[in-house]
Amino acid sequence: MVDSDAEYIVEFNKGTDKDFLNQWAGRFYTYPITTEQITTRIKNTANTRYFTILMNNEVIGTCELDFINWDTQECSVCRFLLSSSYRGLGYGTKSLNLIVEYAFNELNMKKVKLSVFHFNTGAKRCYEKAGFIVVGEAIRPNGWVALQMEISNHSNNI
Repeated sequence: MVDSDAEYIVEFNKGTDKDFLNQWAGRFYTYPITTEQITTRIKNTANTRYFTILMNNEVIGTCELDFINWDTQECSVCRFLLSSSYRGLGYGTKSLNLIVEYAFNELNMKKVKLSVFHFNTGAKRCYEKAGFIVVGEAIRPNGWVALQMEISNHSNNI
């Protein structure tokens, strides 16, 4: 991720509220999100891989593989965000498939995890289409139910 990508993330959040930011970014940013918050966090984070999602050379989203654990060979998809004009069209699933493929084939991960709030049915459907399954749930301090999802690399190929 380059610093200019932070501007896209801020743009994708325009017209949204604190709850929207909490859904995709969790505790890592405060509302309203700024480019400074994003670039500072990225510069101070180790063991994270950043992805810019492009379509026809236009940035349509961003995603991170975070919490990479080299010992257990597990990581998490985090801060996955698509521009609202590209949601529900299959680009999230295609992007996620490529990110998971990278995790398995380039990072040699055995398992990729993520969390999604139960009411975010579009995201949950995207994750299921990419092969993730629900393996548990947790109630967050705000009362929201977070579904824990994961996909395992059984064959080293997707």
